[in-house]
Amino acid sequence: MPIDREKILKQLATTLNQIAESAADIARHQAAIAVLNGSGRDASLAQKMLAYAEHMQAINVAEQQWLERMLANAPHGAADRANAE
Repeated sequence: MPIDREKILKQLATTLNQIAESAADIARHQAAIAVLNGSGRDASLAQKMLAYAEHMQAINVAEQQWLERMLANAPHGAADRANAE
């Protein structure tokens, strides 16, 4: 079964968007932790949320790398598709 380059590119774009969103989430959680710690309040929930955001970021980066490897092996054009079949 040939690899669908367009589907991979779409998923890669989605994944890159998720990486950017996760980076913003991580920054927000870090800022919240700094504020909570600075005011002597409990930051444990914010720290758990940060850990989750970092975990999701790692998953997204791993998916990005996997998709990029798939693209490297995907046919580029009609001639490649014809050769694959």
